[in-house]
Order: sequence, then structure tokens, then C-alpha cells
Amino acid sequence: MILILLTLVTSAAHAYIPEYSLITSHAADQHGKGTYLIEQEVTYRKNADAFSVKETWLVANENKMRLTLEGRGALKNIVQGTILFDGGQRLNLDSSGRGVRSQRLGEDWLEPLFFMRSSKSLRARLVALKVAPPESLHDRATLSTDGPSYQPPSFLRLSRVGGAIAWAIGMPATSTLQPTLWLEQDQFVLRKFRGANQNVLKADNYAKFEDGLWFPRQRSYTFGSYTVDVVTLQVRSLGKQKPGDARFESRSLSSAHDALKEPEVDGLKEFYARFR
Repeated sequence: MILILLTLVTSAAHAYIPEYSLITSHAADQHGKGTYLIEQEVTYRKNADAFSVKETWLVANENKMRLTLEGRGALKNIVQGTILFDGGQRLNLDSSGRGVRSQRLGEDWLEPLFFMRSSKSLRARLVALKVAPPESLHDRATLSTDGPSYQPPSFLRLSRVGGAIAWAIGMPATSTLQPTLWLEQDQFVLRKFRGANQNVLKADNYAKFEDGLWFPRQRSYTFGSYTVDVVTLQVRSLGKQKPGDARFESRSLSSAHDALKEPEVDGLKEFYARFR
């Protein structure tokens, strides 16, 4: 009898779904503050071979990022260069080093999901990714005491991911899998994202770093027949961004080493064309 009661209490606790704005606010609170230096290794395995690129990121916020590439192993001295991410634009020097190329970032640009620092910006991004409907941008009207009780929106439900209970944000499945983002219930961190094109990002083994940043030590990106793994090597807070920081401006792309030479290995080539 006691076991039955405990099961009912646990089920009721897990069944409660808070306000969507509260969930996204807690998620944004996990994204730290100030500028971060992040080093990670990107690896694509093909048969018995592994091809790796070291990435060094400077992240001011979800709109200002700088990425430096350095090939490792078979890609040493072949892959290099710097990419700037400015809002919805990707900027880099072409391989000749003569001019700055600009292109618009697409739906596979997912790095901002780890650095959205306000509920408003996170909710807007999820609408742009077709995860949540436009009405999710608006807070729910206050319910009267004698009116109907709170009912969670149709795009928010409890689910499981990687053995953990999670908030699943996404429209209910129809004949095809819908774009969905899973936030772990306990820490409100991104554990999985499935895009409209069925590409899947998984993030695991989170750790808390300086200035309140929760960041995954391991990630995987699956797209088509390819899977690319990302391992975090270092995360370090650099404090508040200084006004006019030139490292995030296109004028900083000036040296021959900044000229972008991306990997030609099939899985990595597509990864950098789509996710970077």
C-alpha cells in the first residue's frame, strides 16, 4: 500500500508542468554571463579513420561569437581559419585571404541555443526553428480564481531523453516527427534537439563552469548518414565583454592565418557547411 501511494505521489509530481515562460526563463539562467573561451575537439569517424578539428570559441553572447579552426592529425596544416558569427550572419576570409565573405545562417545554426540569456530570446529562437508556435512568444493571461485551472499548451509536455525526465517542447507528432527540443527537468539544460529536417543534436555530461554557465562536455550531431562528435576540452570565463571588442568585428579578419580552409572530408565538410 505504501509503495502504491509513493508511486502515485511521484507520478503526480512528475505530471505537473509549469508555465512555458518559467521553463524558458530557468533555461536562460543556465547560460552564464560575460564572455567565454571554449576549446573543443570535433571528430568524424570514417571506417577505421578519425578526422579531427580543434575549435577555439570566443562567445560574448548568442549573437557575437568567434571561432578559430585548427586541423589535427591528418588534417594538421590543412584545416585552419577564423569564422565570425554576427547575429544571423557568418563572416570569414576566403581561402585566398583577399576578401570577407558573408552568408546568412540557416536552421542548422544551433550554437545560440547554449547561450540564450533571456527567456524572450530563447522563445523567439524556438519559434524560428519551428519548434514552438508564434503564440508562445506571449505570456499567458492570469487566470481568475473561479475560472478554469491551468492547462499546459499543446506544444509542451513531459518526456524522457537519455534516461532523464525532460520538458519536451514541440508540436504533437503527426505522420512525421515534429521539430522538438528536450530540456532536462532538473537542470533545465538542452539534452536533445530534432530539427525540421530531422537532424539531431544530443548534449550530455553537463558541468557547471565559472559565472553560472552549464555546458555539455559531450555532444553529437547526426545528419543524413553522418555523425560528428564534439568533446569539450576547456571552458573559461573571460569576464564582461569590453565595449568595441574588435575580436568580434570583421576588421579583425586580416591575417593569412584567418583565411578559412575547411575540411574536405565528406562528413566534416557537410558539418561545417551546415552547423558552423
